[in-house]
Amino acid sequence: MRFAARSVLLVSLSVAACSSSSGSGGTASTPCNQDPWQCSSAQTCWPQSQSAFACLNAGPGTAGSACQDTVGTPTCGAGLFCLMGLGSATGTCVDYCSTGDPKHACSGGALCEPAALGGAGGPAFSVCVPMATGGGDGGTGPDGNGTADGGSDAPAGG
Repeated sequence: MRFAARSVLLVSLSVAACSSSSGSGGTASTPCNQDPWQCSSAQTCWPQSQSAFACLNAGPGTAGSACQDTVGTPTCGAGLFCLMGLGSATGTCVDYCSTGDPKHACSGGALCEPAALGGAGGPAFSVCVPMATGGGDGGTGPDGNGTADGGSDAPAGG
């Protein structure tokens, strides 16, 4: 999946809306989608309705695991969100991030991208989006074909 830098990701949910209220782990003034690190170490900030997040008990998914966006039922572990593009059947558990706080930066070359729950007008948050991998020509070699890893398949020492 390839995302352009600084694009707004739109995330859909697979379950109809529930009633909206403030999160159990967040404060009334700051919903957890704006500060997902306020949730306890056994929770994650997760959609509790089509328009609101709450700190809920974490699911089993680890970073990079397949997941489902299901209202009120986290499928990703503590501190993770299920990034699921519009129209996708499954998503991937990814870390929340902050572009303004270095201790909440993305790792492994992932980009911290803004996202919105349910569409452009939904609650905003930021998640680490892995860079696209694979594809392309890779390196150069005597036959003009390179490897997909970007290295060179030219003979050693020459």
